[in-house]
Amino acid sequence: APARLAWRGELRSARDVVAPGFLERLAALVAGRREPAPLRAPFGVAFDPGGRLLVTDPARGAVLVLDQERGAALEIAPAGADALVLPLGVDADAAGRIYVADGAARVVRVFAPDGRPLARLDAGGALVRPCGIAIDRARALLYVSDTPAHVVRVLGLDGAPRRLIGGRGTGAGELNYPTFLAVQGDGRLLVVDAMNFRIQAFGADGAPIGAFGRHGDGSGDLAAPKGVAADAEGHVLVADALFDNFQIFTGRGDLLLFVGAPGGGPGQLSSPAGLAVRGARVAVADRGNGRVALFELLPAPVGEEAP
Repeated sequence: APARLAWRGELRSARDVVAPGFLERLAALVAGRREPAPLRAPFGVAFDPGGRLLVTDPARGAVLVLDQERGAALEIAPAGADALVLPLGVDADAAGRIYVADGAARVVRVFAPDGRPLARLDAGGALVRPCGIAIDRARALLYVSDTPAHVVRVLGLDGAPRRLIGGRGTGAGELNYPTFLAVQGDGRLLVVDAMNFRIQAFGADGAPIGAFGRHGDGSGDLAAPKGVAADAEGHVLVADALFDNFQIFTGRGDLLLFVGAPGGGPGQLSSPAGLAVRGARVAVADRGNGRVALFELLPAPVGEEAP
C-alpha cells in the first residue's frame, strides 16, 4: 500500500532548532552559559498560528516554543509567583497568546507570544485540576478539561465562564475523566473521554454529536487514549500510551491505520501523550523517550474515498 506518513525526526531540546556554530559555542563557553536543557517528559503539544510548536514539560515546569522555520526557540519557565507548577495542556489563540493549563495551581496561565506572563484564569475559582486545553480561534472560546470534575469548561478568552460540557457518566454527552481536547475546523470539539475509552464530539453549542471507541487491545480499540487531533481532511488522530502508537480514524470512527511501535528509534514511541497537527505536520509528545516525534502526512492516492 502507498505510504501515508513519513518520519521527519525528533526534537529533544532547543538545540535541535537553533544549532549554534563553533564560534557561538565557544562564546557561550567563555560567557559561562549552559547548553539548553533537554526535554524530560513532554506532555502537551500544539501549534500556534505562526507554526511555532508549543511543548509543555511538567517535569521541568516549563513550556518550550520551537520555531523550526526560523531557527528560533524560547523557553517559558518563570520563577517566583509566576512559576509553572504542573504545566499540562497548551494552545494559542489567534493573536499568538499562549494558554497553559497548570494542573497543580488550578489555573490556566496566559503568556504573550514572547513569553511574558499576562494573566491567570481560574474560571471563577471553579477549576479542580485542569488538564487539556483547546482554543476555538474563530469563536474566541477556550475549552478546558477539568478531569476529576468530569467536565469540560467553556470559557471566554478572558476566563469568563460560558457553560459546562459533560458530567460524570457513560451516556451520550457524559464524561468520565476527560483529558485531551482538540477543535476541528468546523468548530467541533473532540474530547478524549479517557475512562469511557472513547472519543466524543460536541458541536459549537456544546451538544453531543457523536462518539467512537471501545476498551480493548485490538486494532481500532483504545487502551490508554491520550492526545487527539484532526487534520484538514477530517481524519481523527488519537495517541495511545499503552499501545505506544497513534491511530488514524475517519471522522466516523473507522480505523484507517496505526503508526508507531514500542521503542526509541525512528517512528517508534514510548508512552505518547499530546498530539498536534498543522497542515501535513504531525507532532507527538513522546513522553517516555523525552522527545517530540515528528511525522508528515503524505497525500492520499488519487481516487481514494474521503473520510
